[in-house]
Amino acid sequence: MPSDSSSASKAPVPRLQGSMPSFYPHRRAVLRGGLMGAAVLALDGCGLLDQRTFNPRASRPPKVYIPPPPPGPPPIPPLIQLVAGTPEQEWGGPVRAVVRKALDRKPNILFQVQAVAPPGADPDATRTALSRLVSSDAQAVTDAIVAAGASPAQVEMSAMPDSTVTQPTIRVYVR
Repeated sequence: MPSDSSSASKAPVPRLQGSMPSFYPHRRAVLRGGLMGAAVLALDGCGLLDQRTFNPRASRPPKVYIPPPPPGPPPIPPLIQLVAGTPEQEWGGPVRAVVRKALDRKPNILFQVQAVAPPGADPDATRTALSRLVSSDAQAVTDAIVAAGASPAQVEMSAMPDSTVTQPTIRVYVR
């Protein structure tokens, strides 16, 4: 029966699909899961190539630059500016000449006399300094403008503190 022994050895061995032995049935699934995990860990440290790789600001909305507004026109200088306490003999003649010229050019001109003084230590000190300035120097300039030919209705007087001046000043603007 030598033919039986040779035919018994040629009998097919039952195997699962694939070439793995039957005692490792889940080895393929474990191996596949391990490879996927390794691939995920390897790709986690890498950044994908896109347009931001070469230009970090790509695909972001642009920041709009709004330029600052242009500077305003320079302030109109006063027609006359006098330091308070200046004797009338020094400014009386020039003020009358300027007022006559202004009235010749525009007969209905408005003269705005402003008394400005640096702010005091407190509001009461500022108020006292401004009232003293208006009653003395600003009133004298107003009287000189009226004496030069302007009607009293053409003269307007005001007083205010101004931190840009270092000493009391009388300014005359025209409109």
